[in-house]
Amino acid sequence: MYESSRKLILKGADGIVFVADSQKERMEADKKSLEKLSDHLEDYGYEIKTMPIVFQYNKRDLSGVMPVEEMSEFLNIYSKPEFEAVAVSGTGVYDTLRNITTLVLDELKGGGI
Repeated sequence: MYESSRKLILKGADGIVFVADSQKERMEADKKSLEKLSDHLEDYGYEIKTMPIVFQYNKRDLSGVMPVEEMSEFLNIYSKPEFEAVAVSGTGVYDTLRNITTLVLDELKGGGI
């Protein structure tokens, strides 16, 4: 339902925060969303491996969440920065924002990743 909007938003993106749901039952959906993201980026001539991107593993406050190490192996195949978060309390959100901002500014200055 939101696929066309997501794709359009990426057209001028300088960086991406990929927010993954840490619940085990959402891991396949997270993976599928990441694959779609990669496809959309390729449609615009970008590569996910070179794009400034930060992974945020959200909902860390819930019981039964996947260990970060497993999430990282499953989703973060390019070893991008990653942060644990609890969005409802703001935990990890500032760190994520600060990191993606730094990556984007470095890229825009020509420093690259």
